[in-house]
Amino acid sequence: MVANFWELERKAMARTTLYLTIFTLLTLTTSFLAEWAVRSFAFDTYGEPDLPYVGLAFMGVIMLVAIFNYMNYLQSGGSYVAESLGAWQVDPNTDYPKERQLLNIVQEMAIATSLPMPPVYILEAREINAFAAGTSPGNAAITVTRGTLELLTREELQGVLAHEFGHIYHHDMKIGMRVAAMIMGFFIVSYIGLRLLQFTPMGRRRGGDGNGKGGNPMAIIAVVFLVAGAVMWFFGSILQAMVSRQREFLADASSVQFTRNPQAIIKALRKIENSEVSDMPRSGKPYAHLYFNEHESFWARLFATHPPIKERIAAIEGETYFPTDNSEKPQ
Repeated sequence: MVANFWELERKAMARTTLYLTIFTLLTLTTSFLAEWAVRSFAFDTYGEPDLPYVGLAFMGVIMLVAIFNYMNYLQSGGSYVAESLGAWQVDPNTDYPKERQLLNIVQEMAIATSLPMPPVYILEAREINAFAAGTSPGNAAITVTRGTLELLTREELQGVLAHEFGHIYHHDMKIGMRVAAMIMGFFIVSYIGLRLLQFTPMGRRRGGDGNGKGGNPMAIIAVVFLVAGAVMWFFGSILQAMVSRQREFLADASSVQFTRNPQAIIKALRKIENSEVSDMPRSGKPYAHLYFNEHESFWARLFATHPPIKERIAAIEGETYFPTDNSEKPQ
């Protein structure tokens, strides 16, 4: 029995909200702990400052770096990403049957979703893969590989393209880039802490009262920034991957919604699962989170931006990946 795509979408959105809330709470908690650590181990002779300067500095660096990176992302539309990987845009007036079919399906999905027709690119790779890039429906672009174009049937290609339109429709790219910008902020905080340690003496300051305080404030701030930034980068990256995986489930549900044909995306996913070709460009590593992918090891799956294909198919077919009440389980 195929799951209700509205229910799949609701649960994927709910989990996304949960993970983003946890991400925000972790950031605020880490800022508070950074301030607490410095006040507990550094200030003594001169007394504690009235304002939480360290906590504010921690949050300030993260936000400034995040805003700077996000603004840079906004300048790079989907076409920039596609072209940076070596893809070329399909001529809207092409007479090549496969390319014509590709454009026709994209146009169908644009009408079904009430979104503008995005530019369509082809990447000369034999692997079955596709991705949508951009920060809004207005600057989005869709890229498919040569393998996708040649190896999928029209039905399967429609399922894949509907999945990519799901990402555009739900603004998944914008959500992902905002989280990625925050992750970069944690990395910069950790880097600042590391650089401060290189130029700050670690010895205890005179005047310590034996209660654990009295260390060099700058050295302790450096250690706090280094440790807090690294810890938040690690856990933030895991949460980023968890958010991304939920958006993949959401895009799968959207594919069913837009095509009214769950078998379209299911058949395409099974072909991707059985394919042994892996030739996406190495230069595309920064954009690897956009690709369909499969991971085997525990650590690879922990940071994976896509769920295992078997779990995605199970979710579409209404099986056990999304927990449900007994009253909702398919019979």
